[in-house]
Amino acid sequence: MTETKLKKNLAVQVIKDHNISSIEIYYSGGGDDGCIDNIIYYDHNEKDTKIKMAKEIESEWDDLLYDLLNKHVEWDWINNEGGCGSMTIDCKLDPWNISIDHQQRIMEDHTYSDIDFEL
Repeated sequence: MTETKLKKNLAVQVIKDHNISSIEIYYSGGGDDGCIDNIIYYDHNEKDTKIKMAKEIESEWDDLLYDLLNKHVEWDWINNEGGCGSMTIDCKLDPWNISIDHQQRIMEDHTYSDIDFEL
């Protein structure tokens, strides 16, 4: 079984075990770092619920979320000015429906030269 398949299976089992209907993931990055800032799990009554995961499963789940972001966000959201946004996973569908709302930070440089200055 591939590593990606194992991660997906672990994530799916956690979601099923906790009766989760949707997940909101908030992320941000810049410089050389990117992180998942917050994850909110919603049950079938649309109430946010806490999930307890074993450390190794939580690590695999985080890796899966990073993989999803890196695969589907066309910008480098981690390096330089980076980016931020949210990813929503609808777990009620099979396959899951994922949507990403991404904002990219862009820096522009302008150089002005050969300007005549008269007194």
